[in-house]
This record gives sequence, structure tokens and C-alpha cells, in this order.
Amino acid sequence: MANNDLEDWERLQLEIRCKVLEWQLSALSQVLNTLSSSLPTFDRLAIGVYHEGWQDEIEDIQWQEFFYPFSSVKTMILESEDTVRLVAPTLQKLTGERATEVLPALQNISLMTRERPSGSVKEAIEQFIATRQLYGHPVIVHYPDTKSEEG
Repeated sequence: MANNDLEDWERLQLEIRCKVLEWQLSALSQVLNTLSSSLPTFDRLAIGVYHEGWQDEIEDIQWQEFFYPFSSVKTMILESEDTVRLVAPTLQKLTGERATEVLPALQNISLMTRERPSGSVKEAIEQFIATRQLYGHPVIVHYPDTKSEEG
């Protein structure tokens, strides 16, 4: 296998298990921030949250802190409906230039959901896309087996 082929397969997977999801994200953020100077740059970030009853456990600022080490990420993949519902409100609250300071290189968001989001989740994603577009950092949202929406 050529050296370039190895780069295509490099992956860092972190998993922290604890009963309160807020603690997981906080602990993961601490680990990432501690290692950030020695971590390679990543162009893809896949997030999967598999936990029930956590919707109100995580504050938006915790997600923002989690995203900071991933300044080179071009594609973010939200791996489930639960993950999309958790992350969308944080994206919506990134207003003004903050929308480009967190995940500054972001170009694509893939929502791995069975259906397109609706209601407040759809509104949150659309607002984030519009803000990024306004500040010259467009993002394309990809849905499985459907057309993409460009912003």
C-alpha cells in the first residue's frame, strides 16, 4: 500500500462512557484540547450520539468547546437523528462572525437521517447555512438519498 493510501485510512476514534452525557462531552473536550497540539489535522468529523433522554443535558457552549480543536474539518457527519437534534441548536446559536470562528473550514454537513429534519431542527440548520453564506463561508447540507441544499 502506498503512503498516500495509508493517509486515506487514518482515523482517530474516541469514546467516553459515563451516565451523564454532559460529562462525556466535557471529558472529551478536555482530552481533545489537551492533545490538540499533537493531533493531526482532520478534514472529516463524524459525530454519533447514542443515548436516550439527554436532550436537555448539554449546553451549547459545551458543543462549541468540543468543536474548537477541529478547525481544519471540511465535512461534518451527524450520524443519527438524535445527533442532528443535539447539534442543530448549537449551530443555530452561532450567529454573526461566530458562525465562521467555530469550524472555520466547514464546507459540508452530512445528515445521516431517515427523513429530512423538520420544525425547529430544520430552522436551526437553515439559519446556520444562511449565516455562513452571509459571511462568505458557504456550507452544503447533504441528506441520504436526496438532493443537497446549498447555502
